[in-house]
Amino acid sequence: MIDYRDLEGAYNRVAVASAKGFPKECAMMEESIAFSFSAYYELVKNTATNPDTAKSASTKPNTTNPASTNTTKLDERSQSLAALFYRNCVYLSAAYRLVREGMLDPAGNNMRTVFETIVWQYAYLCDEGMYANFKEVSDLEAQKLDSLPKKSWSNTKERELENMRRKYSFQKAMKALYSKETYEKFFFSQYWMLCQKSHSSMFGVNYNTPTMEGKTTMDKVPEGSEELGSNLSALLYLAAESLHCFLNCFPDKLSKDNTDSILAFTNKINKSIPPSLSLAPDTKELPFTARFRELD
Repeated sequence: MIDYRDLEGAYNRVAVASAKGFPKECAMMEESIAFSFSAYYELVKNTATNPDTAKSASTKPNTTNPASTNTTKLDERSQSLAALFYRNCVYLSAAYRLVREGMLDPAGNNMRTVFETIVWQYAYLCDEGMYANFKEVSDLEAQKLDSLPKKSWSNTKERELENMRRKYSFQKAMKALYSKETYEKFFFSQYWMLCQKSHSSMFGVNYNTPTMEGKTTMDKVPEGSEELGSNLSALLYLAAESLHCFLNCFPDKLSKDNTDSILAFTNKINKSIPPSLSLAPDTKELPFTARFRELD
């Protein structure tokens, strides 16, 4: 029987080695996670109508008290978009920890969720029909959760829920947001790679810790270390895109200083990783799209 402490030791060795092997990428990823949570906490503080909520938010690290900011309470759609951004903050944090320890396939699963969530945020921001469908699905899912313990959830309701989910699939959302060329580059390349990490696939299975050969990821030189570095670059790309999406969702809810610092930081990330298409829709006009592409 393998002792779990031996497995844990393998994970820890990769975490130490990855920090030494990719110090700039790790430092930037940690900074991006802090940036993301700080942006969320400032949004909460700037839009809170309850003084206790605002006070609580102001105690979070790395937030500022802007001199001039729109303090209007978030409407229901904006609350949903903020919740999805916060969810991505958590998933990016989890994916980073997994990558650092060499668990690359599980990290890819989380990265796929972040990728999809950014696309859905843009869909709910830009398309009234998709947002209305999202609300209907959310309401039905809440009914299902309430009904299951009571055994009152019917097959008719389940079919209704499934039909609503199929009305706007992820593929349909992407086609509505992006030009044909951009959609194909995303769907058949970047997104496909992430999907392989989520499905029951043998793709990349030997790049995890410990591998089937009993080696750790960092022992597989150069393949293992290169794969780990590629995952850190993918994480940085998603972190920048998530922050960019946040700015487009809440263009008037942050201070100018905070907005400018986020734009400067995403520009710093983009200069440090291979060139990639922005997840900002190229068929929609958004506040920061043009500026972001100029910074690229």
